Amino acid sequence: MKILTKVCLLISCLLVVYYSSHAKGIKYGKFSKDEILLSECSYETDAVAVILSKTCVVDVSYRSIIYHHHVRIKILKEEGLDRANVELPYWRKDGLEKINSVKGQTINFDPNTGKEVTDLDGKSVFDVDLNESYGAVRFGMPNVKVGSIIEYKYTLISNFYSYLDTWYFQDDIPTLYSSIKVNIPESFRYNMVSFGQRLNAKYPSVSSNEWILTNLSSIKEEPYVNNHMDFVEQIRFQLTGYYKNADGMAGGVEFVTVKSTWDKLASEYLKAFEFFGRKGYAKKVVEQILDGDESDWEKVEKIYDYVRTHVKWDGEYRLYPKKSAPKILEEKVASNSEMNYLLVLLLREAGLKAEPALTRTNNLGLLQTDYPLMSQFNQALAYVEIFGKKIFLNATSPYRPYQLLAEKDLNHIALVIEKDKARWEKVVAYQKSRRQIILNYDFTNMNEPSCKFKLMETGYYSVESRKFINKYGLEEFLKTMIDESEVELNKDSIESLNLDVVNKPLEITCNLPMTEMDFESDMIYFEPFPNVFTDNPFIKEDRQYRIDFNYHRYQSILINIKLPEEFSIEECPKSKVIKLSNGFGKYLISNQKQSNSLQVRTLFEIKKTFFSKDYYRELRELFTHMLSSLKGQVVIKKNTTLSEK
Repeated sequence: MKILTKVCLLISCLLVVYYSSHAKGIKYGKFSKDEILLSECSYETDAVAVILSKTCVVDVSYRSIIYHHHVRIKILKEEGLDRANVELPYWRKDGLEKINSVKGQTINFDPNTGKEVTDLDGKSVFDVDLNESYGAVRFGMPNVKVGSIIEYKYTLISNFYSYLDTWYFQDDIPTLYSSIKVNIPESFRYNMVSFGQRLNAKYPSVSSNEWILTNLSSIKEEPYVNNHMDFVEQIRFQLTGYYKNADGMAGGVEFVTVKSTWDKLASEYLKAFEFFGRKGYAKKVVEQILDGDESDWEKVEKIYDYVRTHVKWDGEYRLYPKKSAPKILEEKVASNSEMNYLLVLLLREAGLKAEPALTRTNNLGLLQTDYPLMSQFNQALAYVEIFGKKIFLNATSPYRPYQLLAEKDLNHIALVIEKDKARWEKVVAYQKSRRQIILNYDFTNMNEPSCKFKLMETGYYSVESRKFINKYGLEEFLKTMIDESEVELNKDSIESLNLDVVNKPLEITCNLPMTEMDFESDMIYFEPFPNVFTDNPFIKEDRQYRIDFNYHRYQSILINIKLPEEFSIEECPKSKVIKLSNGFGKYLISNQKQSNSLQVRTLFEIKKTFFSKDYYRELRELFTHMLSSLKGQVVIKKNTTLSEK
C-alpha cells in the first residue's frame, strides 16, 4: 500500500512536468498514461476533482469572433461527481452569441477490460433561457464515476466586438494547465490587461498572443473578502479601434476609434433619461422639508431623512430611473437610482452642489478605470460637496444616517457625473463606528445576584442592530449577546434610546438576574463576557487573498464585579496586548483586581479598511488571542474563615 501511495504521488509530480512541456499537443480523445493513473493533485491533496487542461483559441474576424473551448477533468473523489453536470452560459439577447458544436465523452480505465469510452448523446444537450439577457447550454456527462476523465469541447460564436470574454485561468478546483491563444488580424486593435501575480510575472509585456499557466490552485472561499474573483489570474481585452474601407472616391482605408472616454460615457448616460429637469416640483418639496434658516449640513441631513423615510427601496439595482420625481413620492416605492437621484434633485434646489454618481457594489468586484464601460456599474449614488468636503449618499435604507453608505457601496471609488464631464472620486467609509458594552455584576446580595447590561453603538454597528431589532424585536436581539444558561433576561427592564433616531447613538439597557449562581459552593465559575465574538474567521494556516474590513472597527467591553466580604476573586482573564504592525489595530485586555471586586476592560480596534495577505498571520494571532480571552472564566472563591464568622 505504501509503495502504491508513493507511485501515485510520483505520477502527480510527473504530470505537472508533462503538462508544462507537452500541453500544446493536447488533442481530443488522446490521453497520456500519467492522466490515466493520476489519483491525487500533488499540491492540493484534498481536491475532489482536477482540471487536467482547459484551453481556448479565439479567432477574430470581420464576420464574427469564434471561441474554441476544450476542457478535460479528472474525477478524484465521490464529491467531485457533480463536475459531470455542465452549464455553459452565453449572451442570448439580440442574438449576439450562440454555442454550437458541443462534443463530449467520458473515459473510464479498467486494468482488466481496458479503456471504455462513452460519448455524450446530442439529445442530452439542452439550450435553456436563464433570464432576458442570458441563455445556457446544459448537459450531463454519461457514465461518470471516481477515476473517470470527462472532456468536452464546444464553439462559442459571438458578434460582440467591444471586448473579448475574460479568460479566468483558475477555477473552483485545481487546474494543471490553462491557456488562451488569441488570433487578432492586423486590422483590429485590442488593449490587453492582465490580473494576477503569476500572470504579470510571466508575461510582463503584451507582445505575446498566447498565455499559459500551470499548477494553479483552486479558488477558495475565505472570510472578509468582498469578491474572490478580484484576485484570480485572468486576462481581459477591449477593442480600441479597427480599419475599414474609407468612404469617397479616393478609397483606401481609415482607422475607426471606438474606445470611448469617461466624459463621453457620462454625456450619453445623462441623455438616456430625463429626471433632473423637474425644478418647479423640487422647489415645492424642499419648501415642505426646510424652514429656511438651516445650515448646509442641516439641509443635507433633513433632505436625506425625508427621502429615506418617505420612499421605500424596492430592492432593485437599476442605473436608469424610470419614474419621475412626482411618481416616486406618490407611489413611495422606488429603485436605487430613483431614490438617490431624487435626493440629488432636492439638494440642488436647496442650493447645494449635488451630482449623480455611479459605482459598483463591492461584492461584484473592483472597478476598472482603464476602460470606460457602463456595464461594470450597478449602483447609483448621490454626491454632494460642502465646504470642501466630498460626500456620497445612499438613501435606500431607513436605518442609515446620511454619513453612512451601505457597506456594499464601499468600493474605494465612484464616478461623479457633472454635465458632460466625469471624474473619479474616493469613497471613504465612516470612521466612527463604535460598540461599547458595560456589564455590572452585583453579588453583594447573595439572594438576588444580578447584572446590569448597557450597550452603546454608532455607525455600522448601530445600523445592523436596528435592522435586526426591527425584524425580530429587542428581546431576541439581547438574546444574541447574553448567555441564558447563566443569566435571565428581565423583559420588563429593557429600555432603548434613539432606536428610531438613526442620526444619534443607539443605547439599550436591561437587568439580567443571575438565577443560576450557587453561592453555597466554595468555588464558583462563570463566564462574564457577552457573545459579541464567537467564531474565529481566521483559522487556516495561510491566506490566498487580501482581507477586506471595509470600515474601521472599534469594540470595547467593561466588566465590573462586586462580591460580598466572604468571597474573593481566585482567577480571572489575564492582561495582554496584541498589536498589529504600523499601528493598524490591536486587542487588549486588562484587569484590576481587589479583595472583593474585579474590573476587566477589553478593546478591539481595526484602523485600516483592508489588509494585504502579508498581514494575515498578525490578524490570525490577534483574533486567536481575543477569542481565547473572551471565553475566559472568572473563578470566585469562598473564604471559609470569614463565612463561618
